[in-house]
Amino acid sequence: MILYNVTCNVAPEVENQWLEWVDLQLNNISKSENISGTSILKLNTNSPTEEAVYALQYQIKDHNTLENFLNNEDKTLKDRIKMDFGEAVLHFSSQLEIIKKYQ
Repeated sequence: MILYNVTCNVAPEVENQWLEWVDLQLNNISKSENISGTSILKLNTNSPTEEAVYALQYQIKDHNTLENFLNNEDKTLKDRIKMDFGEAVLHFSSQLEIIKKYQ
């Protein structure tokens, strides 16, 4: 299992609008056969900046599925973030592979 994470720094003036927008986008993406789970997480950074930091997290079953996701849903979402929010929402991605789960 692969966790694909997109960390987003969101300017305060667009935070509520972005949260509503991304909720709709992720609701649609989560219905994709490429995704087995999607979450929006708010990070507690304990820093004095006013920007909110969110993580969009996807559970993806394997590298082939991840590649398909990156070329389709992820690219579309990031293009739309740039088009709709410009520099008010900045993001970076990371890929984590689950090697063991503890219950």
